[in-house]
Amino acid sequence: MAPTDTDVVAAPFLKALAQALPPEIAEVLLPSLRLRANASRLVVMVPNPVWRDVFHDLAAERLRTLLKPKGLSLQVICRLDVADRPTASEQRFTTFLQDPGNQLALTACRRAVEAPGLEHNPLYLHGPTGSGKTHLVNAIAAEYRAMLDDHAVVAFSGPDFVAREAQRLAERGSSPLRQRLEKAALLVIDGIDALANRALAQEELFHLINSGLERGQQIVIAGSAAPRKLPGIEDRLVTRLAWGLAVSLEPPHAETRLALLRRLGDQAANDIPADELARLVDTFAPDMHQVVKLADRLREGERPGVGADYASFDRIVQVVAERYDLRPGDLSSKRRHREVAQARQLALLLGRRLTGHSLDALGGMIGGRDHSTVLYSIRQAEERVAKDKDLQRDLAEMTQRILDRDQDD
Repeated sequence: MAPTDTDVVAAPFLKALAQALPPEIAEVLLPSLRLRANASRLVVMVPNPVWRDVFHDLAAERLRTLLKPKGLSLQVICRLDVADRPTASEQRFTTFLQDPGNQLALTACRRAVEAPGLEHNPLYLHGPTGSGKTHLVNAIAAEYRAMLDDHAVVAFSGPDFVAREAQRLAERGSSPLRQRLEKAALLVIDGIDALANRALAQEELFHLINSGLERGQQIVIAGSAAPRKLPGIEDRLVTRLAWGLAVSLEPPHAETRLALLRRLGDQAANDIPADELARLVDTFAPDMHQVVKLADRLREGERPGVGADYASFDRIVQVVAERYDLRPGDLSSKRRHREVAQARQLALLLGRRLTGHSLDALGGMIGGRDHSTVLYSIRQAEERVAKDKDLQRDLAEMTQRILDRDQDD
């Protein structure tokens, strides 16, 4: 259920509760509550155990009375305060969840701290969204701040770097960034993809890298792809990135994502049987970002049903077609060209993972293919994905696009 639907369902109960409680209690208690609702249950989230006890004593029975005619049950849980969630300053090496696909990157990042500016310079980290790049660059920055001070680090997201460069040009002034960098020991750019086709921003970064290397400054940059596969980035900047060490982060293994979900989901995750939790991770959390979102949902009392129509198959077809420069209609056509057939297989694999449709239903929505043809296509796609790391990244990124869009709808 989308948040907007939840608000529409829950709001009348909050209003009725406000009318049922004495004003002096309502004005203190109600602002601390968050309500979510689905077809069978209203979940009330309180910030801590103290507020939970207060709610039970003063309001729970009144609310159950209001819910009973609607056939809804009541669940009261404590939510994790935003202030208690990990921030960039808390993203350290010690909190990084290690995985076979990120060991080399983790080692390289530690060396950038132990031998600043001497090895792996520039250090370029690349991998799909949710693979841990931002955590590692924040961990490096945290170590530099701890060893030196806050002024030792100059760090930007890619979009922030582009915005600051545009501001500098608009003001026709000298770059204060260069003055800061003269005293800094570390330059971090997280998300170089944002500089694509931005010639002036790329020129500024090119000069910053050159001057930084001359001063022995450590430079750490992160992006989505290997240097020579970055679209819209000039050759000379690509060459600078390749001068040092470019290391990839692979999509995290299922075991790693499951361990993170248990850690972030607290008791809500640990109350779910192990086999069901593993299916939730496989279905709804292909990368670390989606694991965090899933943990939030579990803590808030949701329990996504594996097999529910969580994603629209039309959306899946659209995303896969866009990824491989095809039209959505190509996937349901009788065309047997290799690129079309393989894209069709991936769409069916994603349909099996992300929707509750049967194989017959999926076949019907993609050109009237029968059960055995759909099953064969899914198995072919699974075999290709198991052998091809680039395809694993493609699948993870497409899954995130599909899930993000459907959650917002």
